[in-house]
Amino acid sequence: MPMAASNTAFSRLMFTLLLSLMVETMAHAASLDEDEPIRIDARSVEANDKTGAVVYSGNVAVEQGRLSIQADRVEIMTRQGRTELVRATGKPAELRQRAEGEEEEVRAEANRVDYRVSLRKIDMSGRVSLRRGEDLFTADVLHYDLDSKSLNAAGDDKGDGRVHAVIQPKQSGAEPAPGP
Repeated sequence: MPMAASNTAFSRLMFTLLLSLMVETMAHAASLDEDEPIRIDARSVEANDKTGAVVYSGNVAVEQGRLSIQADRVEIMTRQGRTELVRATGKPAELRQRAEGEEEEVRAEANRVDYRVSLRKIDMSGRVSLRRGEDLFTADVLHYDLDSKSLNAAGDDKGDGRVHAVIQPKQSGAEPAPGP
C-alpha cells in the first residue's frame, strides 16, 4: 500500500475512533447520572398527562449529575410512565458533559438533538458540532447507536456536503527514548 493511502486509512480510523469515543463518553456519563435528580429551569412548561408530553420553553436549562443542557425548548415524550423521547432544540441546543474520571469535557451543539431512550439512539441535526478538548468534529447530521456503538454522519452547513474533523496529536508525557 502506498504511503499516502496508508496515512489516509490511518486518519480515517483515528477519526472514527475519536468520534465514537466522544459520543460514547457522553452516553456513559449519562448512564452513571441516571440516578441523580433532574433539575429543569424554563420560562414556561406545558404538560399533558393524556398524551405524555411535557414541553419546557424559554431559555431552558436541564442538569442531571455531570450533564448540562441549554436549549430554547425541551420536549419530553412518555408512554406508560417511561420516557421515550427527549428532544432539545435551539440556535443551537448545547450539551456539556464530563465523564467520571475524565479531565476534558465533551461539548455538543446542534439545532436539534433527539435522544430515543428505549432505542438508545441519538440523532443530531443542523450545524452539529462535537468538541472534546481541542478535538473538533462538525457535520450537518449525526446518528449514533449507543448499543452497537455505530455512527453515521453526513455533510455540513458550509455547502460542500462534507464532514470535518480536527484531531490533535496525543501529548506524550514520557521522555523520549535515548538514541543508539
